[in-house]
Amino acid sequence: MTAICKNCLVELDDDMEICPLCGTPVNATGPVGSVPRTPVHMEDLERHLLQRILWQVTATLLLSGIATTLIIDVARHKTITWSVYPVTICLIAFSYASLFAFWQTKTIYRILGGWVLSSLLLLLVDLFLDRTDWPTGAGIPLVFALNFVAITLLAIFRITKRKGLNLLAYTFVGIAVLCISIEWILSRYFSGKVELAWSIIVAACLFPVSIALLFIFFRTWNNPKLQKIFHT
Repeated sequence: MTAICKNCLVELDDDMEICPLCGTPVNATGPVGSVPRTPVHMEDLERHLLQRILWQVTATLLLSGIATTLIIDVARHKTITWSVYPVTICLIAFSYASLFAFWQTKTIYRILGGWVLSSLLLLLVDLFLDRTDWPTGAGIPLVFALNFVAITLLAIFRITKRKGLNLLAYTFVGIAVLCISIEWILSRYFSGKVELAWSIIVAACLFPVSIALLFIFFRTWNNPKLQKIFHT
């Protein structure tokens, strides 16, 4: 029979001595909620369990991709060559997924933590790979650009009092800025000079859409009928 925590009702493994969520001893006696600890709401419990399941699925996919990539690369070249790029990306994604699944803190702290871990990972890759400088020349700047855009959007979402289509517009602008940053970093790394092409096309497509979304949002600000139509 599966053990159940008497305080927060979460299922426990057979070898657990205390509940990992609320810290209640497994063999504690008394009615539910008698342990003097902060109560854990069912919504929080369900969210934690969902995060754990999503992390397990993500970890399985990423680690399987890493193993497959390394096997193919080593089988063909007898050493690690091109696989270092997708493996590094998967490890960075794994670090972010782990922080968001297990570090219960503010989102901005999780992003900053992932930023630090991914930068350290790239520095380690650069330390062990003598034949290239891409981790510091392109990898770290790309991670910086991604995290900067993410933190900026998060800050904008937090300070925005009225939310609707404007958040989607801000996201499109962030994507455009990120694309320009990516092409700027890569062109500067590979050719030594800045050349923008595809990112300008992406920005040219996203900026008008963002302006249109903002116009719709502010146009329907005080119009209940239009709000119902556009769900703002």
